Amino acid sequence: MRLTVVLTVHDGERFLGEAIDSVLAQSRGADEIIAVDDGSRDGSAGILASYAQIRVIAQAHSGCAVARNRGVAAASGDVVALLDQDDVWDPDKLRLQIAALEADPALGFAVCAIRNFLTPGLTVVPDWVDPRTLGVAQRGFGTGTLVMRQWAFAQTGPFDPTKAPLDDSDWFVRAVDAEIGYVHVNEAVVHRRIHDRNLSGSVDAESARHSLMARILHASLARRRQHPR
Repeated sequence: MRLTVVLTVHDGERFLGEAIDSVLAQSRGADEIIAVDDGSRDGSAGILASYAQIRVIAQAHSGCAVARNRGVAAASGDVVALLDQDDVWDPDKLRLQIAALEADPALGFAVCAIRNFLTPGLTVVPDWVDPRTLGVAQRGFGTGTLVMRQWAFAQTGPFDPTKAPLDDSDWFVRAVDAEIGYVHVNEAVVHRRIHDRNLSGSVDAESARHSLMARILHASLARRRQHPR
């Protein structure tokens, strides 16, 4: 099983090195690492260039969904893992998820548990974060937890940039609607960094976020009505 890691980057110099180092420290290493630089204007390009193991694709700023799609399209692996520039993986993350997929060839993707953590120096928990989730293992359905077979991505379809910043939620809903089998690895092997620039907090009004999720679920309901199981 050939594994490609796709890392999406936009002005990520603060945390990028830590994210990359967590990929390189994996007990089951990647066969290929692709970074898509989504129009960074800081020192991200220089950091990426300092890692000979990484193939860099540069594009004009188009958003994470477009960057992820481009990285997956360029991947030579039949299995692709996604990582955001500010998150960190435990060393056994890829090994556990690849083993879960190898155990059942019918499964299209694997996710895993996560833990949220405040980045050092951040003294105030952002309004959109429930403080009770900090340091607590939670079921993880986000791009940083996702290891997917290429056929599952093709069957589900690409990430939809019109659904940002919930394009990952939209993808998982569409994958389930398409009856793609998956497994959840219960170990919390992804550490999701909470900081002052998380895309998860970029929707100004909570009502707008709820409205977007309602659109995603409405589209799911329409698909299920059109193709009842």
